[in-house]
Amino acid sequence: MPDSPAPLLLPLTRLAELLERLDHPRATEVRAQLTLLQASPHEIPRQLDSNAWWAGAGSLAAETMADNPGLPEVVWRMEIREFRALLIEIGEQLLARGVANPRISSWIQAFGHWNQSEV
Repeated sequence: MPDSPAPLLLPLTRLAELLERLDHPRATEVRAQLTLLQASPHEIPRQLDSNAWWAGAGSLAAETMADNPGLPEVVWRMEIREFRALLIEIGEQLLARGVANPRISSWIQAFGHWNQSEV
């Protein structure tokens, strides 16, 4: 069911865990989205559709292009591919709900291409 919050629970949980592993400052923000998902599921699409997630240099999507913080290169590449895959999953859920941030489709396409190309 497109309006159910359930399809977003697993990818948001996994994203929060990934960001925590990376000691990323936005892990707390993603954990807050999980709390919101439980408390006010009708609000979550609007929150996840925001420019903070999908628009420009400061967006969470743009964080997938960050420099390696010092992890072994193979680990870093694996984490970034997972980061992108989770954002693809979240973005696809938002699009299925009719969420309209125009940047989501572009990011999904780029992430899919980069992950297939192992960039």
